[in-house]
Amino acid sequence: MISLGYWEETIAMMELGLCEGIGPVVGKHLIQHFGSAIQVFAANKVDWQGAAGLNIKLAHQLQLSKDNECKAARALAERHQAQNIRGTSINHPEYPYRLRELANAPLVLFSVGDIPWNAPRILGVIGTRKPTPQGIAYTKSWIEKLSHYNIAMVSGLAFGIDVVAHQAALDAGIPNFAVMAHGLDHIYPTQHRQVAEQMQHQGGGLIADFPANTKMHPDYFPKRNRIVAGLCDALLVIESGVKGGSMITASIAHGYNREVFAIPGRPADRASEGCNFLIKNQMAHMTIDIEDIVETMGWTRNHPNNQNSNQGNQMQLFGNLNPIETQVMQWLMEGIQKPDEMLQKNQWSASHIAMALLDLEIKGLVTAQAGSLYTARY
Repeated sequence: MISLGYWEETIAMMELGLCEGIGPVVGKHLIQHFGSAIQVFAANKVDWQGAAGLNIKLAHQLQLSKDNECKAARALAERHQAQNIRGTSINHPEYPYRLRELANAPLVLFSVGDIPWNAPRILGVIGTRKPTPQGIAYTKSWIEKLSHYNIAMVSGLAFGIDVVAHQAALDAGIPNFAVMAHGLDHIYPTQHRQVAEQMQHQGGGLIADFPANTKMHPDYFPKRNRIVAGLCDALLVIESGVKGGSMITASIAHGYNREVFAIPGRPADRASEGCNFLIKNQMAHMTIDIEDIVETMGWTRNHPNNQNSNQGNQMQLFGNLNPIETQVMQWLMEGIQKPDEMLQKNQWSASHIAMALLDLEIKGLVTAQAGSLYTARY
């Protein structure tokens, strides 16, 4: 259950998001300047304009929210509770760490279900809304093969490759979740409601950057795409034209330093124009088999009858660890024993890794050895 402190801070962050003109970047600037979203609303126009550098219009928007005691956000929070929609603020320890470090990360993520957004390995799968039979076959086959590599999957629940990927992940037993371009009090496309419900029943669910009562709008899809790109370690593009959401998502992922993979096609195949473009412009790895993905990412295959299964059982015992401690334990079990090697994963800062190792050592889960080496005690 969320603590009162996080609850009030989430309310304040939601209210910031409801203020016209104050997006994630300005919101984070205000929170960093004043120390918390609650303290933002404890300030006044002089502080907002002088110390924080807001213009008159934005300061006026904040004043209206302050005068109304954040009633709009509180009403939304009550509606979310009634509909089992959870709001996770950016300062909450369970907020997805892959997103947190991004400049335009949402202040609050809304979700339904049990979202594995801090899973050790997350693959994004996207593609055209009008796939060829070959593209559909690739999607189903590759996801089934990737189910042996302990991944979670994210996509956008759109027509075409997205929903095929979600269904394939469900069939393969892969925890998967969708990022939506509207509030989570409804499902779009409505034809995919059953898939969305299945995802919630099989260790996944839905995510949105928008509170309840936000209707789908074309302008919201780029926001959805940035979250898909930010949440994954690797992004696989299966058929795409040179324009559209898949290319936007791939471009964003490339800018976020995520590994992008694309399946090539013949020059005359319009469904492959986007993939060929990404490969030609060195924005994506050419991918003709899942081995291209797992070798580049350094993902090891699950082995049910050997130590990997024991490691999985051990990880289940560490339910009281925060996301970074869980990730550090995973790295140690994979043979990554030096803080410098962990830092090269570009997921956490050096100070975060050092603190996690210290806390794990205090908990008796990690042993420090000579030469800046650490080993897991299991």
